[in-house]
Amino acid sequence: MMNPLRPLASFLKKPHVQTGLALGAAAAIESNQPSLMERPRTDQALVVAGSFASGYVAGSGYTQVIQRVPLAAPVATDAVAGVASAAFAVLAGPKLRHSRLGSLAVTAAQTRSYASAAAITMDIARRSVGAATARGRLSRGAAFAGTGAAVDAVSLVYLSDRLGRYEVDGREAPVTGNVAWTLAVGTGIAVGAGVVIMAERKAAEAAASLLEGKVGGPSAAWLPVTHAVLGGSLVYGVRTGLGRLLGKISASNRRTEVRYAEPPEAETVSGSSDSVVSFEDLGLQGRRFVIEASTGGQIDEVLSESGAMDAIRVYVGVASADTVEDRVALAIEELLRTGAFDRSLLIVGSPAGTGYFNYIPVEAAEYLARGDVASVAIQYGSLPSMLSVGKIPLAIEQHTALLQAINDVLSQRDPAHRPRVVLYGESLGAQTSQGGFVGGGTEILDELRIDRGLWAGTPYAGKWRKELLEGGPTIDDTRFGRFASIDEYRALPGDERESIRFFFLDHHEDPVTRFGLDLAYQEPSWLGPPEQRPPNVSRSQRWVPAVTFWQTAIDTKNAATVVPGAFNALGHDYRADLADFVSTAYGLTDVSDEQMESIEARLRESEIERAAKIAEG
Repeated sequence: MMNPLRPLASFLKKPHVQTGLALGAAAAIESNQPSLMERPRTDQALVVAGSFASGYVAGSGYTQVIQRVPLAAPVATDAVAGVASAAFAVLAGPKLRHSRLGSLAVTAAQTRSYASAAAITMDIARRSVGAATARGRLSRGAAFAGTGAAVDAVSLVYLSDRLGRYEVDGREAPVTGNVAWTLAVGTGIAVGAGVVIMAERKAAEAAASLLEGKVGGPSAAWLPVTHAVLGGSLVYGVRTGLGRLLGKISASNRRTEVRYAEPPEAETVSGSSDSVVSFEDLGLQGRRFVIEASTGGQIDEVLSESGAMDAIRVYVGVASADTVEDRVALAIEELLRTGAFDRSLLIVGSPAGTGYFNYIPVEAAEYLARGDVASVAIQYGSLPSMLSVGKIPLAIEQHTALLQAINDVLSQRDPAHRPRVVLYGESLGAQTSQGGFVGGGTEILDELRIDRGLWAGTPYAGKWRKELLEGGPTIDDTRFGRFASIDEYRALPGDERESIRFFFLDHHEDPVTRFGLDLAYQEPSWLGPPEQRPPNVSRSQRWVPAVTFWQTAIDTKNAATVVPGAFNALGHDYRADLADFVSTAYGLTDVSDEQMESIEARLRESEIERAAKIAEG
């Protein structure tokens, strides 16, 4: 009877597999170093899985290519090539890493040197074990045990160094049990995925051989067909499962909550009895948004004044109309119906993927402006932002169309009786809010009569922000600023503060503003020399190809874990500074320090109350 472990043992003896495993293990250990955010162990297991898989593919692929090159002295030649690649990466890296192509070349050389070192190390280990057992000095089991012990010792030293970096940052390192768990589970996930791929390949080959015998023709001709059938079935199953999951998430946008079930009575918000937009069509986020509009009485109570107005909130759901043009037309009709163009301030927001429009900046503006404000947003989807990337072009088109339609209305009004138009966007909403300005510099803002803007946590993929930071003939760099806190803004000279009208609020450690595909092959500026790194960015994290990409990807998922009412200024949580930035960015500074404290306290209370209402639903 054949030993069931023999195929596995035969597979593990292959040089390219051993090199891949070695490089994968090194990448898995590297992934345990600190990054931008803290990660629970389940998320760290995913980072380990991605890092291990990336290392395995690089090491295994490199070795298979080298094995196909006819060389007289392959190990010696590989060693020379590896050293040359490492020297190129070290010497040319600082000069070439500023460009994408240069970074790709340097990272390719760096990865080649890693793979070369792993391949040579594994080759030496194989030769040493073979020589020791051939001479009878050691049994094969003892030789492998000794080699394994040496590998374990090196790995433990390597891992200890990576975990020791937490102390440099003043963080608590993961406990040994958690590290062991994440390494085991993470590599298990990666290996499991590899097994599925290998099983599909073997099954396709077996099916092709069967068809060769039953139908005729060479198995090589049948192989594409069997791969298509088996691979297609696997992809179909995954897509079907994912589709059902997304369908359930999207359906949650239509559910009705107990505390947000009745249409509002105020004529100043969408969804009321005289609104052109149906309350049911506003969706989950839209219904919450319009019901939570501040009344004059609430504003007076917070400010200890009298005479405030009821704030206007206009919202159009993705279900309110089928096309962008029709949704924009509904929004304009609602703005006209509610008298929004007669208010002194009009906030135009682009919501997140689910349709969520952050209440805090809107509510803060309603208090600061004594209710003399209107806000408007149009929903473009019903999935979380991380799953709404495909909706970005639609969201940009819709938001730009809304701004143009508002500008058309304003162009027909007396300049003395126009509201100041200001923008707000957060996370994906910030990217879609800015998307229509790409190529227009700061001049396009004047063309659209946009007075001021505030964007929090603009994703790294946002092109307009990059365009502004790079400068150009259509860009007035005195009109915008990028800040991690209100204190950074207040530290500027007075004349610089006065000229800024457009604010980018970006925390230094926010992975959403830093995560991009180029992290896989290009060292980012925020991981430069430790003494030059921005505040709150790890001083000990080292950029590693692919590994840093997986770390930051998971950090992005964990960047906005918030507790209602507990405002923080960390990661993708911008609540702590929002009231101050709304006051500053929109020029709503006519409040005392005591009133500002009262507004901030009320914003925290409102968030706790909303959370309780949502929990009831």
